Amino acid sequence: MYEENSSNFSIRNVVIQFLFVALFIFILIWLFPMKSDLKAAIDGINRKEDNVAVFYDQIFNNNVVAMKDAAKSYYTNERLPKTVGETVKISLGDMLEKKIILPFVDSKGEQCDLVDSYVEVSKHENEFVMKVNLKCTNQENYLLVYMGCYDYCQTAICETSSSDVKQPVIYPTKPTPPIINNIVNNNNTTINNNNTTINNNNNTIINNNNNITINPPSKPVDPEKPDDPKVEYEWEYVKSTNKGHWEESDWSEYSTTPVTPDQYTSVRTKTTTQKVLIGYNETKTFDKTKPIYSTKIVPIGTERILVCNQYEYVASGEVVAGEQWIYEGTKTFYEKPSAAGYKYEFVRFVNENCPNNCTSTVGRIYKVWRQSTQNLKEYKCVNSAYQTIQHTTEVQTLVGYEEVIKRDPVYEMREVKTYSYKKRKYVSAVDEDKKWSFYNDKSLLDNGYQYTGETRPKAK
Repeated sequence: MYEENSSNFSIRNVVIQFLFVALFIFILIWLFPMKSDLKAAIDGINRKEDNVAVFYDQIFNNNVVAMKDAAKSYYTNERLPKTVGETVKISLGDMLEKKIILPFVDSKGEQCDLVDSYVEVSKHENEFVMKVNLKCTNQENYLLVYMGCYDYCQTAICETSSSDVKQPVIYPTKPTPPIINNIVNNNNTTINNNNTTINNNNNTIINNNNNITINPPSKPVDPEKPDDPKVEYEWEYVKSTNKGHWEESDWSEYSTTPVTPDQYTSVRTKTTTQKVLIGYNETKTFDKTKPIYSTKIVPIGTERILVCNQYEYVASGEVVAGEQWIYEGTKTFYEKPSAAGYKYEFVRFVNENCPNNCTSTVGRIYKVWRQSTQNLKEYKCVNSAYQTIQHTTEVQTLVGYEEVIKRDPVYEMREVKTYSYKKRKYVSAVDEDKKWSFYNDKSLLDNGYQYTGETRPKAK
């Protein structure tokens, strides 16, 4: 019985451990993506970047083809090279100046190089070779078109065949997407809005007021269908409507300042007869309210005074104690000495009779010092005499008045041209209407909508 219970316990324990291991593996798979999932995510990012690159390359290609088509109509028999090996060339700047091509911009919205972008035609033995070179901000390449005079040509020369039209190989760059406003694409129609023409057949926007031309990008590449057939997706569509318009200021006041009209400035003029200042008549006068004075010194009398001619230090007769003590030797005193101006120092006693019948029989010997004296002096006049001095004063005397120049304006009636102007500016605006629908929705595509390239799983 004991052995049977032990066997059952071991089998149950193994089963429980196996379930824990399986649960742990499932959690790992759920938390960490598989290699195939990571590859699919990276491929999706790369696919979007490639679509953007194709979008920019298509802008570049369209501009090259536009240069080629313009040059084909320009090179008539008179303009073609005559001898084998001869080459004729026209730059993009000359093409714009001759009005055989409309201005365009690159993928950044900037103008391409007007000198290094060109079309040249070389004569060979049996044909002509046209080289179309375009240099823009981040891209430069060319295509070669082989041309000749054939029965099916509608111009002087035409392309040999469609297979000879070589598309340029675009350098592998990823330029910044351009900011292009005022784009409308409504089923290849032409819309006039504020004197702006939009031709959707060749994706060109022409502003007739100021000759501004923009080549918008071609229709985006259709997004690829997701690979997972189990998930139903929907695609995002967008329709861009041009909302751009011109804004004009009010007319300014008329003034004589000349204004030159241009594509943004309208000017109107009028000629009027006005009184015009031609100069001044000057007269000199004196202002009586602004007198000019001069200061003079005049005598007012005399005075007799005693004047000292010499000063010196002389004795004043006053004596004061000095700062020195003069030693006078030793003296014997039978009384304690205390005379003013003296200083004493006791030396010893002497046993002798006091002279002059004094009562003391003991004498004292002292050292004696006498204080020095000093006669005071004063600084006083020692030579004086009487003198007569002259007294004067300042007197203000009128000498004239300030001079004033009077300027009287002189006018003349003349015809004057005056100018008034108003400014205008183009306000760019694009209205985008986005919708989600199934792939290849004909109702949206026929109504001017385009793919944005974005997809999402359809909500259930």
